[in-house]
Amino acid sequence: MKPRIVVFSISALAGTLREIARDYTSSANIELVPKAYEDALAYARNRYYTDTADVFIAAGSNAAFLQNQLEAPLVIIRTDGFDVMQALASARKASSAVGLVSYEHSFDELEQFARAFDVPLSTRTYRTPEDARRAVRELAQLGVQVVVGSGLVTEIAQEMGMDAILIYSRQGVVKAFDEATRLASAKATGGVRRNSQAYTFHTEQDLIGSSAAVQRLRSTIRLCGSIDFSVLIQGETGVGKELVAQSIHTASPRAGKPFVAINCASLTESLLESELFGYEEGAFSGAVKGGRAGMFESAQGGTVFLDEIGDMPLAFQTRLLRILEDGTVRRIGSASSRKVDFRLLAASNVNLQQAVEEGRFREDLYFRLNEMLIQIPPLRERTEDIGELAGYFLRTTPVRVSKSRFDEFLNAALPVLQTLPWPGNIRQLKNVCRRAAVLMLQESDLSSWRAWFPDLITATPTPTPISIPTLPDMPSESFDNMNALALAYSRAPKQERATIVRKALALAGGQVNKVATGLGISRSTVWRLGN
Repeated sequence: MKPRIVVFSISALAGTLREIARDYTSSANIELVPKAYEDALAYARNRYYTDTADVFIAAGSNAAFLQNQLEAPLVIIRTDGFDVMQALASARKASSAVGLVSYEHSFDELEQFARAFDVPLSTRTYRTPEDARRAVRELAQLGVQVVVGSGLVTEIAQEMGMDAILIYSRQGVVKAFDEATRLASAKATGGVRRNSQAYTFHTEQDLIGSSAAVQRLRSTIRLCGSIDFSVLIQGETGVGKELVAQSIHTASPRAGKPFVAINCASLTESLLESELFGYEEGAFSGAVKGGRAGMFESAQGGTVFLDEIGDMPLAFQTRLLRILEDGTVRRIGSASSRKVDFRLLAASNVNLQQAVEEGRFREDLYFRLNEMLIQIPPLRERTEDIGELAGYFLRTTPVRVSKSRFDEFLNAALPVLQTLPWPGNIRQLKNVCRRAAVLMLQESDLSSWRAWFPDLITATPTPTPISIPTLPDMPSESFDNMNALALAYSRAPKQERATIVRKALALAGGQVNKVATGLGISRSTVWRLGN
């Protein structure tokens, strides 16, 4: 079956898309759909979930909208500095007064280009159609006669009586079509898998949120993508460590090569050994004929992601260190080693430095992994992003609920959701939103929404913030549940956290696992602060 590709465009770019699509009639079924934003999202979901489309293509603000909400393969028609300079050169031939309106970000190459070619250039950025219209109007007031931008921007400029040139190049569109065809073929042959991915879709723009913490995280991902170092990603359960790992891979020169991931905590030692190192035919009972490559060989030229590496047995840590040092791997049952080329990303929900101090993790491996360190903040430290995250999870749930109902729920629930400790972080928030969407189908009155989450929200109608400075003197009844303690811990100065941990241990009857889960911290931290 030919790859089935749906291309969204309602702008001037549609003509270019239609022309190039003719060149792919023999290799793919390409459908051009004049829809955008919510209409495009609804159409894409229907096509994807009914298995009548494999991959989608979009550009500009429409692509950004779909990228944040569509849980399906999406290829974005991108522009680079060369595309922009080509478009500006064409604009300069028509007028000396040129303006550029780009989506979300400017291009660093422009200042140098403008000086070199004596182009008086006025620039603006936009995120929404309203922003784009405002930007073009401002340029018109400045006397700009030719506008360079996306299809949306060029249409607005032409409506205002200005000349316009598309920012997209033919090469950029062809590249997007080629990538969509390849992705669709990989999907059809099972080439896109979760634990052994030949391709990954996530970039730093898939990190939802506008907080300073998320902006710093995106910047760090781009930096890590540009240098071929090992990266250690640390963060609590549910913060999105694999998404960050995929984003680093996508931002790196290895992006076109395999991204191979494995969870070190999910496999027994024997299975972990065969998955990591591979084996030769006859190495053990049940070994497949011809043997099998391990993940280091499978990732040749690409990236290996070891999730929950803190749970890797010490014996495997020694072998991993040797592979990193000499760049060779030996399969089980083999007498010879094979040369491998990969980049290593590792993640842990426990503090590996603490694990080193406790003798549970090799110090030399820790330093080898920690060439670059990314510490992902827990959700309770970026509460300003909860509204955006919750809105995304509600809109992308497969449950058919109107947007007005989602908005009504968020207006009522958000003040409470922003005060909760979220020990399960973003994954927990996603589950809460999915449960809310389902219950909205049978509950007409949203005023009783708190009753939907007895495991999340205590009997207190509205959580009361705890005054941390007077913590040691507060009456014990203020800490009669783990939620209150978790909230207190998240807001407490470091010197007062031990007091909270000891109160939590008393409440949990000394059960370390229960306290670690309830407060959203590691077991080692409970041991260290509770004694």
